[in-house]
Amino acid sequence: MTDYLNELETFWDEFAEEYEAIQQESIFPIAEELRDFLLAENLLPCQTFLDLAGGSGRYLSTLKAYVEKYDLVDLSAEMLKLAAAKSSSTVQLIKNDQKSFLSQNKQRYGIVFSAMNPALQTKEELLDFCQASHDWCLILRVITDEDQLFSPYEEINSDLLLNERYKAFLNELHIPYLTKKFAYTNSEDVPRDFFQEYFLGEFSPVELAKITEKTFGNKQQKMNQQSLVFELIYFHVPKTYNENGF
Repeated sequence: MTDYLNELETFWDEFAEEYEAIQQESIFPIAEELRDFLLAENLLPCQTFLDLAGGSGRYLSTLKAYVEKYDLVDLSAEMLKLAAAKSSSTVQLIKNDQKSFLSQNKQRYGIVFSAMNPALQTKEELLDFCQASHDWCLILRVITDEDQLFSPYEEINSDLLLNERYKAFLNELHIPYLTKKFAYTNSEDVPRDFFQEYFLGEFSPVELAKITEKTFGNKQQKMNQQSLVFELIYFHVPKTYNENGF
């Protein structure tokens, strides 16, 4: 394993508990709504399912009942330990990095799925992802994550644009695809002090004072509405690609 992969594994091992806590605290039912959508579209049930970069198994709990053989692959041993608590006899947890797994694995799955995958960036990585499937490919990402108070003063996360990159790649490959969006909103009161502490160090004291005054006026707290949108890209891999390669 390269130094880069070792560092990456260490990062996710150390972040695993916090990551799982964040997932558990999430109020957005994306896993359940994704399951219901896949059932409605008759993509589920299926015989074989690959959850690539599956982490602590956020989607495992809701999807495994509809899969005869569910393989979850992740680089982090600590993530897989958390996923094991959600596992069953039909689930296989595989510790491996994405590139090695896809290059070594000979099995082709009915569905290849990946959500918020940080290792799915290039056209070559997308091709490797596609070739692991003999039927369907599913890619799920957040495409909108913004709120009224903080987002105007933060840089746009470039990962929010990855789905558009995937679509461009698929268009180049002449593979038709479908999309489904899952949109959520949430509102909460944000204290003025918390807002100032959040941006402490990001702006000079004078700039922060102006921003705070503009945002809160003379109020000590303000309602903040968050908008979160997931987009699923799903497409059928043509048999000709499986037989002859991309």
